[in-house]
Order: sequence, then structure tokens, then C-alpha cells
Amino acid sequence: MNYDRFVTMAIKQINDKGRTVTLRSKLSGTYDPIAGTITSDTDTNRSLKAVFTEYKSMEIDGSIIVRGDKQVLIADVSEPPDANDILIDGTDEYSIINIGAIQPGDLPILYKLQVRR
Repeated sequence: MNYDRFVTMAIKQINDKGRTVTLRSKLSGTYDPIAGTITSDTDTNRSLKAVFTEYKSMEIDGSIIVRGDKQVLIADVSEPPDANDILIDGTDEYSIINIGAIQPGDLPILYKLQVRR
């Protein structure tokens, strides 16, 4: 089955209806054995479009999904998000709790994140 139409539609909907957020990745410092030092950690920011949705009350179980958690759909699949990344929406920062890929074929068409403040 050809998923090109679905990919195009998903990206268009998220770009039209979503808002711009920042995905911050922390790159750990590296060890220099000659100097005996470790370089400092660095942050890399990437802007992308995201759609935030609330979990239904029947999905909130108090352990895996807690009150206040949100689902976030992102269609930027150029580089998958990592569980150590931080999602920044305005002044709110969210930790990524879970990452799911919507992947009906060989390639993911979008990611569904569970985030928590």
C-alpha cells in the first residue's frame, strides 16, 4: 500500500493546526584522554510543529498515565525524539515519558509522545 497520501495529509494537518515548539536534546560531554578532561554538555534545539491533546479520563491510571500528562503529535520524522529530550512549549517544559511511532509501512509518518511537566 502506498502511504504517501497519508504522510502528506498528516504533515499538512500538524503544520496547519499545530504550534511551534522546541525539542531540546542534551549532548553529553566527551572525554579527552590526552588532556584528562571532559568537555561540557551542550544543548541542541530544534523547532518543530506539534499538536497537543489531553488524555481521556478513562486513560489516566495514576501510574503510567497521570493527571496532567499530555499527548503530543509531531510529524517531523527527520530525527526521532529521544526519551532524554525536553519539549518546550512557550514557558512550559515537558519531559518525554513515552515515544510511539505511527508506522504503517517501512517508515514512521509521525510520532506520538506522552509528556509530563
